[in-house]
Amino acid sequence: MSRDFSIVICGAARVGKSTLVNAICGREVARTSGSLCSQTDRMEKYIINKTDNENSIEYTITIYDTPGIESWSKDHIQNYFSKIMNESKPLCMIYCASPGSFARLDQLQWLVDTCIRSNIFCALVCTNKYSGGSQRRQQVLKDFHSLLIGYHGMTRDESNIKYYGNVALCTAVNSIVYEDTELNIRKEVEGINELIFGILISLKDENIVGWCCTIADNQSFWITMQAKIIEYYELAKPVAIKFWDKHGDEIARSLIPLILALIKRKL
Repeated sequence: MSRDFSIVICGAARVGKSTLVNAICGREVARTSGSLCSQTDRMEKYIINKTDNENSIEYTITIYDTPGIESWSKDHIQNYFSKIMNESKPLCMIYCASPGSFARLDQLQWLVDTCIRSNIFCALVCTNKYSGGSQRRQQVLKDFHSLLIGYHGMTRDESNIKYYGNVALCTAVNSIVYEDTELNIRKEVEGINELIFGILISLKDENIVGWCCTIADNQSFWITMQAKIIEYYELAKPVAIKFWDKHGDEIARSLIPLILALIKRKL
């Protein structure tokens, strides 16, 4: 038996979409470039395959890395997203904008509106948060908030993530180390694990399986966020720690049925 899931990454050119994909997956699945030229100049599809041997299930996750849309015309954004929607219904849409590089809000609103009406979770992410200064970063986050608040009231603000029910969230991340040698500034990777966790606890039903398979190889996430996962899913801590130690690299695959069982129990 096979199960298919998809995720879409959108945003303008040179905002770090491919870098964010790699940071979320915990390994290099998307090609990236350090130049000022956009690396993704056409629709890219990255495939992740996972096998649940115990239940004989093959999982396939397709990540759509969309071209950086410079013009952000209505036709551009609608054509690209419509192509994806024709192939599959994504479990979530991740939109990226870096400080100083932000799309027209009316076109972003069309994208968010389409996703929310289709029950596709939206994560609006300010990438490269330290490039461009704090004022520009705050403006991006303010724009995100003003857009999302129109769909759902903000339910909580936790770990630098604003949640809007189970329909959307917004946050800022630093996907790779940021350095400015002239100013003697160095900022480590920041906010990725929190973003992954935020999406994990916001998704519903079987979409959680697809997200777990996507992040299965991200050992940094599973190790760093262990306590939060135990707390959120109400796992008995001594049992959960033994579970972590026993399953090691297979932690994500092993957690999927456990998490789903706990969710069904709450319903």
